[in-house]
Amino acid sequence: MVHKVTFIVGEGSGLTATTRKGIHKTYNHDIWKQVMTLGEKKEPTSRGIENKFDVNDLTTIIATMDYFNASENWKKQTFWDLNVAKYRLFDWLAMCVMGRNDDNRELNNEALKVLVHSYLKSEGDPKKFIEDLRYTDYDVDRSWEKIQIDVEEKKGKE
Repeated sequence: MVHKVTFIVGEGSGLTATTRKGIHKTYNHDIWKQVMTLGEKKEPTSRGIENKFDVNDLTTIIATMDYFNASENWKKQTFWDLNVAKYRLFDWLAMCVMGRNDDNRELNNEALKVLVHSYLKSEGDPKKFIEDLRYTDYDVDRSWEKIQIDVEEKKGKE
């Protein structure tokens, strides 16, 4: 089920998305900004607006998502976003932070935290990001747990 989402600049470090059902979610704007800032430096438009991922890179990303129980919808959307639309890594990841994976935010939370943590650790470099996902055991290295994607959630008027 798809909900119309309107982003409203919220107070503090979050952006608020309001769905038709009246639920307000505040996403961590600081995390979003870090992803965007790193990405704009590492994947500038002067190198084109498409990512350079091959099938092995896409498999690495989706296998990581799968291991951390991401929803089927989000994995399919990711494949389309990165393989067909060919969004740059930071564009795609920033969209995910802002709610691209909201078909089941709770289920997708761990996978998103791992991806964001790996991206920030890799300083926004797509090749280092893929390498980090391949060689870091995030089941043992739980440093990704400190990433906070959702700042708060509150019910509003319908």
